[in-house]
Amino acid sequence: MTEIPGLGGVYARALRTIGRKPKAAVLPQTTLVYSGAIVDRAALDAYCQATGAPNNDILPSLFVHTQVFPLAMSLMARDDFPLPLLGMIHLSSQISVAEPLDAAESFDVQVRAENLAAHRKGTSCELVVEILVGSSTRMEMRHVFLAKGVSLPGVAAPKVSEAPESAADTPRRTAHWKLDAGTGRRWAKVSGDFNPIHLSGLSAKALGMPRAIAHGIYLGARALAGIEPQAGSYRWHIDFKTPVLLPGSVDLAFEPQANGYRVSAWNSRRGKPHFELVLERES
Repeated sequence: MTEIPGLGGVYARALRTIGRKPKAAVLPQTTLVYSGAIVDRAALDAYCQATGAPNNDILPSLFVHTQVFPLAMSLMARDDFPLPLLGMIHLSSQISVAEPLDAAESFDVQVRAENLAAHRKGTSCELVVEILVGSSTRMEMRHVFLAKGVSLPGVAAPKVSEAPESAADTPRRTAHWKLDAGTGRRWAKVSGDFNPIHLSGLSAKALGMPRAIAHGIYLGARALAGIEPQAGSYRWHIDFKTPVLLPGSVDLAFEPQANGYRVSAWNSRRGKPHFELVLERES
């Protein structure tokens, strides 16, 4: 790629994916590569203001994600990508950081899709993003997305008997977030993720959601803001349990561990878990 594409063009292509049904259980055998990415300092300022992350020259891992996200979206909007981009639900992320990026560094980006699979609620796939400086991989991001209600041809969805999500054993609350109806729209301006399921009740309902839901990346970014290391190697993962409907509120517990943190988040009224994040320092 000669540039990270503009989101306007990506979303224009994404509109064509509405209602797309996979004709074959095959992901594109393509890796998109962009060399020489440079951080937008205004975007970094906006990210830090929105999430509470330290505003210095050390780049939060999910800020890097927001900078390269249009490239990832461009892969999912291709004609040979088998799933509809709009309405995809973020299930989980796993991030490994060898050493945080400095804002002055330029870096290369590689994006590919893997692991197309049947899911009990549709079809999932994994988006893999690698960040390199020279020949060194400084960061690897693995995001799992779900195309809800889309069946994978030739493969039956697994039959799983799942107990209702419960927060009977939730830890002691150490934080509380109140998220208003405009949360998704404000984060879309910061991150570039204008997926309609986040923007309004009307657009979310058109894609099968009861109300607009908070971006998973926004929730992860806020949770990481005060705990993400500023140096050394570390890894973290987040599993999303139930969506955060907007407007809404979230109870959280930040629990220090021997080499990191565990962050649990749940619905403050109904007790259902929203997400769990675990961060581990490696050096």
